[in-house]
Amino acid sequence: MKQLKSNKALNVMIVISLAWLGTGSPITSAYAETNTTTVQENQLASTLSKLEIEGIKLEQKFAADLFEYTATVGNEVQNIKLLVDSSNTDSSITINDQVIVNGSIGTYALQTGENKFIISVNNGNGSSNSYTLTVTREKNANNFLQSIELSKGELSPKFSSDVNDYKVNVPNEVPAITFKPTAIEATSTIKVNSTIAGKDGVDVSLPVGQSNIMITVTAENGSMKIYTIHVTREKPVEDKAVEDKPAEVKTPAENQNNNPGSIQPNIKTNNRANSTQPTSQQPSSINTDKVSKALLSSLSVSEGTFDSAFTSNEFTYHVKVSSDVDEITLEPIAKYSSAEILIEGETRKTIKLESDKKTIISVVVTYDDDDRKTYVLVFDKES
Repeated sequence: MKQLKSNKALNVMIVISLAWLGTGSPITSAYAETNTTTVQENQLASTLSKLEIEGIKLEQKFAADLFEYTATVGNEVQNIKLLVDSSNTDSSITINDQVIVNGSIGTYALQTGENKFIISVNNGNGSSNSYTLTVTREKNANNFLQSIELSKGELSPKFSSDVNDYKVNVPNEVPAITFKPTAIEATSTIKVNSTIAGKDGVDVSLPVGQSNIMITVTAENGSMKIYTIHVTREKPVEDKAVEDKPAEVKTPAENQNNNPGSIQPNIKTNNRANSTQPTSQQPSSINTDKVSKALLSSLSVSEGTFDSAFTSNEFTYHVKVSSDVDEITLEPIAKYSSAEILIEGETRKTIKLESDKKTIISVVVTYDDDDRKTYVLVFDKES
């Protein structure tokens, strides 16, 4: 009898166990649904409800489940005011690893080019999301000079940022001038002829006569502006005195009157009637201008079209080239074989062109220390 009760109790426990196993799947399913809902709620609790730049429109419409945003501003915009907010007041928010107050507006400085802001939202329960905001600040387009200082001489007319052409006259005693140009924008690059201008300027040697100095300003975005200064260095004083003094040619009678003791030159009579010819004549000397020998007889390029036909006494040319041309070979030929030719300060003749902007090349011809001319080629790529 006691054995029978024991077996009956065992059978009841087995039935209950089987019943529990039979209902195991529904219980497990209910747990899975509850867990999924919790994960989704946690993810929603770690998202932004607002992302705005004050006064600037995002290129994508904001949505809590969109995590990449971009915006573009002009170069004059130096900083932005950024507002981020989360509907979960318990969430913590960081921008580039700096904790911010939920719903607050922060001011952020912009550099030229791309500025990335990584915005992380964490609900405190191990769930987080990251948003990326990329703000592009355009490059500066200002290629104007603010001033041009000269160690000797004065600009004519007086300097103005909008005036591109000037003249300077200096006496012969001035063999060189230091040009110190300053750009309006610090992001611009300045070259005097082919030399980058630093804070101390650039020293330029002057030949006697006229020479052209090219000051090229390249803005941060690559656009260029050229200021040209035509410098005239006077001839030596003795040469000017000879040129200014008229040649004197006196008749024999004048010579005799001025010199009482002098003897009138003999006059020979030829066989023709009324024909006389002096045996001697006072010579006259006229000093002619010094002609520069630092000249090219021709200048050609491997690609491109000149804006005008080349002549030795014209020193600036624009050359149009196709947009796909990356380099140019120059072929300058000196008028005098002993002259030296340098292209961008070097003897190489092949020059690489800047992409999508102007390229300025200087060709310097030197015959001797005080005889130098500079030809300038401005290569313009076609659109």
